[in-house]
Amino acid sequence: MANKVKKKTRSKKRATHQRLASEDDLDECKYYANLGCHIAYVARCRVEATRKHPWLLGIEPFDPNDYDPEDIEHIPEVAMNDGEEDEYGDCEMSLTLTNIKKSTSILFVTVYDVDLCGADGKILTSGWTYTTTANNATTQRKCTTFIVLCPPQTFVHLVTLVPNQTIASDTERMPITTWSQIEMESDVQQWSFHPNVKDEHPHLLHFPFYGNEEEVVHDDQASKSYQCSQSENGNLTHFFHGNYHAIDFRCPIGTLLYSATNGVVVEVKDDGGGGHKQNVPTTSNEERDQIIEVSGIAASNLFHWNSIMIQSTDADTSDPLYIEYVHIQTNSCAVKVGDSVTRGQFICRSGSVGFSPEPHLHMAAYRSNDVDAATVRVRFQAIHNHDTRDSELDAADAQSFLPRVGQWYNQNGLVEATLEDK
Repeated sequence: MANKVKKKTRSKKRATHQRLASEDDLDECKYYANLGCHIAYVARCRVEATRKHPWLLGIEPFDPNDYDPEDIEHIPEVAMNDGEEDEYGDCEMSLTLTNIKKSTSILFVTVYDVDLCGADGKILTSGWTYTTTANNATTQRKCTTFIVLCPPQTFVHLVTLVPNQTIASDTERMPITTWSQIEMESDVQQWSFHPNVKDEHPHLLHFPFYGNEEEVVHDDQASKSYQCSQSENGNLTHFFHGNYHAIDFRCPIGTLLYSATNGVVVEVKDDGGGGHKQNVPTTSNEERDQIIEVSGIAASNLFHWNSIMIQSTDADTSDPLYIEYVHIQTNSCAVKVGDSVTRGQFICRSGSVGFSPEPHLHMAAYRSNDVDAATVRVRFQAIHNHDTRDSELDAADAQSFLPRVGQWYNQNGLVEATLEDK
């Protein structure tokens, strides 16, 4: 049965909130919308939310006084309205996200296999999610994902279902007449903003795509540059405490990755993110169908990833530093927990495992390896054609750079992209 939001009729007061978003946010939102991820930062720009995100159907304040007390506890976080038939027999089926709490929420919602329409009348771009099973069968599935930062006590009316669609049943395709026929998944969390967005560690990192081995010359790694697809406080996933200072670089699957610091490997996870080990013989059909790797934009992928974490031995023991590489290629790790690594040493290859709209490296730094640790800002050391990878180099005398979204970088810092890079 579809979940509907019903309320008593009464007059409403218009809410006003200070606009906090910058003009650059919209460009990043458009970029990820083309990959099937539609972002709405309602909590940052409530008054102008529908202007900045023209596909939104609308924003509505929630007032507990508008509802009978016994109904409030039954208001769903994802409300599906099947609508009522008009004179032509058509229904406008709409989707609403609700936050009746007194705190800001982050909502990730994925809708599978159908087309959805925004308030501007345009069909929203869909993306894909991928699953690979133990017998190496990869399945691609169409989906659309919404990422909404929802302020307290607010309804966000998202989209409508494009009419006259059908969906596969056991024997034939059936007309869609209710949301219960459509598969969806969601993850809703309280927003945890970073406690100190200016927190910065003094240690400078080695650029992760530039190695110190002879093979680098043959692979022309030194001449390549990489685009920053999400930087600090990024709109896709870098807006809460555990990801705030993270940096994403677009790169093809299989790109060589090198250690950003001298250190010790403290964590390795490269089994594919599916929860089942790879390269283990399977004997039954059930085992062969077990998912061993996930990728793409499904909300459930947020809980599955590959990663390596290194504790820096360059950083002072009184000011520890941990560096994490995420979404790495399955079974690509050249190191294991307990191994010592040096700056520029090959450690793994890039991938697209987990919640990943496109292949990229997600790189983050922390002051501890606690599960709930907040990120810390770190800058990269600019080599400028010298070998400055010596950990004894005085960081205060070295030039550094902090990647910004949309710009291209190599071991020397900011560069202009070549056609080959693009």
